[in-house]
Amino acid sequence: MKIDPSRLWKIDGPRTVVVLDGEFRYDEAAHARYQAAERFVPSDPISQSPREARNDPRVTPRWPCHQLVTLSWLVMMDGEDCLRPIRLETRGLPEDDECSVLTAFFADMAQLGQQIELVTWGGFSSDLPQILLAAMTHGLRLPPALTGLRSPWRRDASKHSDLMSEVAGGANPPHLAEVAARLGIPVKLTCRPDLVSRLMAQGKWSSVRAVCEGDVWTTAMILMLWRQLGGDGQSAFEMKHRLASFIAATCSHRPYAADWARFGDDAVRAAFAHEAGKMAAIAPHLSD
Repeated sequence: MKIDPSRLWKIDGPRTVVVLDGEFRYDEAAHARYQAAERFVPSDPISQSPREARNDPRVTPRWPCHQLVTLSWLVMMDGEDCLRPIRLETRGLPEDDECSVLTAFFADMAQLGQQIELVTWGGFSSDLPQILLAAMTHGLRLPPALTGLRSPWRRDASKHSDLMSEVAGGANPPHLAEVAARLGIPVKLTCRPDLVSRLMAQGKWSSVRAVCEGDVWTTAMILMLWRQLGGDGQSAFEMKHRLASFIAATCSHRPYAADWARFGDDAVRAAFAHEAGKMAAIAPHLSD
C-alpha cells in the first residue's frame, strides 16, 4: 500500500486554504423595492436622530440590499511547512458584474476540489451572507466544496473559518486594523475604510480592487501567524518573509506593494538583530 507522507499528520485537514474578502455597495433598486413594501415615504425619518436613521433599514440599506462589486481570493497550499501562497485572484467592476464575479469564483472553487477551507475576517456575519444571497439572486449554484456554507453554524461542516472569531475568542470582535496594528502588519493602505464608497462613486475601480486585496493580504498574514502560534511552520519570520516576497513578486503594480516590501525588509532586519543578540549572549567576546 502506498502512503502519501504529506498527509500523515493532516489526514482530516484541508489541503487548500482560500482567504476571501469582498467589497459591496448599496443596491438602490433592491432597497427601493423594500421601501415600497414598507410603504416608506421620504417624510418618515424627519423626526429621527442621525443614529436612528443609520439603524433604520428603510433609510440606510442593510446587508440584504447590498451588491457585490469586487471579490478577491488568495489560494494557499496547506503543507508541511505551513501555508504557502500560490495565486491571488480578483474580479469586479467595471469588467465583471456581480453575477460574473461569483461565477468566476465558484468555478475556481469547483476546480480546486473538495479539500478547501475558506477563511475570512468577520465573514460569518458579513461577506458570506451577502455572497449567498447574491448567488440566489442570479440563480447560481454553490460548488460542491462550498455547499456547507448554507449551514454556517456548523463550523466544521461549512468548511469556513472566521479568523476574527478564532483570534477574539470570548472578547469583543475586533476590527482587522486593530489586530494588524498590534502585530505590526500592513493594513488599510489604500484609503480609510469609510472612504471606499467614495472610490466606488468616482469609478476608481482599480483602487477598490487594491482595498479588497489589501484586506486579503492582511488576513492571510494574521492567519499564518495564528497557525505558527500553534506550531505550524518554521518561524514567524519565515511566515512574514514568505508572504512579503510573494506580494513583491506578483503585485508590484499595486500601491500597497512598497509597504509590504518594507514589512519584509523589517522582518529580515529584526531576525538578524535577534540572531546577533543570541550570539552576543553566548560568546560576548565575538562582538568586541
